[in-house]
Amino acid sequence: MTVTGPTNVPDAAQLLEAFALFNDASRELSEAYGTLQAEVHRLSGELAAANQRLREELQAREALSQRLSLLLEMLPGAVLLLDPQGRVQQMNPAAERLLHTTERDWTWPHRSGLEIQAGGAEGVVASASGRRRLAIAVTTLAGDGGKILLLQDVTEVREREAASQRRERLAALGETMAALAHQLRTPLATALLAVGQLQPGRDRDHFQRQQDRALDRLRHLQGIIDAMLQYLRGRLPEEGGVSLGEIAMGLERIFVPLYRQKNVELQMDLGQGDWILTGTADVWISVLSNLLQNALAFAPAASVVQVQGVAASGYWTLRVRDFGPGVPEAQRERIFQPFVSTRRDGTGLGLSIAKNFAVSMGGELWVEDAQPGACFVLQIPTAQLPDPLASREE
Repeated sequence: MTVTGPTNVPDAAQLLEAFALFNDASRELSEAYGTLQAEVHRLSGELAAANQRLREELQAREALSQRLSLLLEMLPGAVLLLDPQGRVQQMNPAAERLLHTTERDWTWPHRSGLEIQAGGAEGVVASASGRRRLAIAVTTLAGDGGKILLLQDVTEVREREAASQRRERLAALGETMAALAHQLRTPLATALLAVGQLQPGRDRDHFQRQQDRALDRLRHLQGIIDAMLQYLRGRLPEEGGVSLGEIAMGLERIFVPLYRQKNVELQMDLGQGDWILTGTADVWISVLSNLLQNALAFAPAASVVQVQGVAASGYWTLRVRDFGPGVPEAQRERIFQPFVSTRRDGTGLGLSIAKNFAVSMGGELWVEDAQPGACFVLQIPTAQLPDPLASREE
């Protein structure tokens, strides 16, 4: 007979408890699954929105790239894109036409027919059709260190500039020749006057004086021409020094006969004769002749022209006054411009020459209203003033 022991069979309470635990775990799993599904749904929406933004940005970048490519194609200037090593990565059609190549991956500027001038701002490209001048602008790209080059054909611009410079040189040459002719006119008139008074039938002394005066005026003409030639060669004629006494004697020899012809008295006092001005006698006499000739042209007959010079504070100031009609205030700046004259037979060069000379010497020339008449004031730095004590002792 077999005897069976007791078997562990769960009772109903235990089963109910196990079912309750199972139901709780199932509920928690269901809630977690629902939460996971909601999170997956949310993340899917965010991912879809992010993908949409990326697609829109990509489309915008593609559109921008297309516009930039179209702009690059249509630019009249030549554009090159270089990598950090200077190799050409991209060129627009204008660059291909200008450089006569469609090749890429060559190093700027090492190419046959291309020459870059010092500084890199300009260059020359040679081809079978000729040589073209280039203006080069370089922009460094931030980040990778590449560069963008903008090339512009400036051949016609440079040719126009060269033509303009040639015209300016010709105009300057014409003005110089006109100024030279003007400067020669007064001493030539004096020389002709002296020659006209040569009368062999009169006494020998008179003939000798007129001959010496004519020779002196001709030598002065030669001095003016030499000074002008030195100026054209780039050498300043103002070098050296000349005393006021020497200048005064030269002006008197020229203008006393001319003033006497018009019955105008010339009262001239340039200052102490041993005062020194920078320059040569011929140059100073030629420059001051413009002021004295201008005063004589406007001075009425039987009137006076006063010429007075004083030196103070390192400057020599000369005043030339006539008693003519004067200069209207509106004309006081224009009369110093070339070829501007208030006289029917005037050239408009005398005052311009004197003004330019004064400025080049560090001085100035202007006109004052003298009521009646006009007063031209010339102010020039003195090269050397005499010792006042030594002057008094003499």
